Amino acid sequence: MTQQAYERAMDSIENLEARLRRLEYYLSGSDDAQPPLEAAVSKGRDHTVMARLSTLEHTLHDMSERSSVVHDLLQIQHAYPTLFHPPNSDSDTIPSNLSTEEILAIVAAHGSLYHQTASQLTSIHDLPIPSSSLSTSLISLQPRIAKLNSLQEAQAKEMAVLRARSARVVQRWYELGVLGQGECWAEWEGRMEECEKKVRRAEGDRKRVMEEQEKYMT
Repeated sequence: MTQQAYERAMDSIENLEARLRRLEYYLSGSDDAQPPLEAAVSKGRDHTVMARLSTLEHTLHDMSERSSVVHDLLQIQHAYPTLFHPPNSDSDTIPSNLSTEEILAIVAAHGSLYHQTASQLTSIHDLPIPSSSLSTSLISLQPRIAKLNSLQEAQAKEMAVLRARSARVVQRWYELGVLGQGECWAEWEGRMEECEKKVRRAEGDRKRVMEEQEKYMT
């Protein structure tokens, strides 16, 4: 490896290490990635590149195991490799047939966008970094949130069982209380009609006997 390529590789690794430390700070409010990275640097000039790359991968793997956010992002990146890369578009390239004056005119026409973007970046830079205690408190709430989710799922299952039991109770009440009572009333009405017929026949027989007796007496 030439000296220029080596220096370029070292600059790239240092940028990756800085981003990893910044990501660790954003996620947990601490810089746990710094000691392993510094230990990789102390291994020597000949093995610095390989050692630091290996340490970067190992630290990122440990971070993904500790943080569900990093784990999910790595899974998404593995499933959709091109998601985090801007799509190649021919519209982003400057046509080669434009003259210098035309290019300057295009840049000047969009000059306000540069000032607007610079102002927005400055305002973002001036925003205070949230306290690490907030991130720590949110992370500490994760077990309670997971426990509440499990409790909610258990309650949902219990509610489904109760709804099924209630439906069976209502069906049983309808079959016995409504349909059964209707059949009972129908049976009683039939019996009453039979009794009424028997009473009318008995009264008719009694009336005929009394009429025959009166004729016999006369």
